[in-house]
Amino acid sequence: MRRVPHLAFWLSLLVALFLQMIVLPDSVAAVRPLWIPLVLAFWALQDPRLPTLLASFLFGIMLDVLFDSILGQHALGCVLSTYIVIKLRGLFILFPLWQSTVALVPVWVIYAFLMFWIDGVAKHQADAWLRWLPVASSTLFWPLIFVVLDSYLRRRQRSQE
Repeated sequence: MRRVPHLAFWLSLLVALFLQMIVLPDSVAAVRPLWIPLVLAFWALQDPRLPTLLASFLFGIMLDVLFDSILGQHALGCVLSTYIVIKLRGLFILFPLWQSTVALVPVWVIYAFLMFWIDGVAKHQADAWLRWLPVASSTLFWPLIFVVLDSYLRRRQRSQE
């Protein structure tokens, strides 16, 4: 019987949080992938028994506090995007990696739109086109995240057999 990888789940989310916090030059910071939603999407697809919605909320609140945004802004984006992935899990697991990469683009767009919309309501102005660069970079990084975490899980599974 396969065990639920709780430790790997929480550690990968902490690594994603660390990657989200790394200070980058302004020219590169706008292209930063959505690390937390990427990792949450992987785990939501990988194992439905994991507390991905709880983790989405907790790490979203952490992002809100770290980036001094409206409390609940990132939490709402993370929970909604993770919920969509959970609900469409049966569809996503049928796709090969390249198709799931394309199929996840609307999830990243929804997350980015929520951030854009809430910032607009709160009168936090930013270049509109810069808001959509993380969607592109997240789409490009999804295969890397998937392959790295999936290979770790497969190695771990083989070592437990």
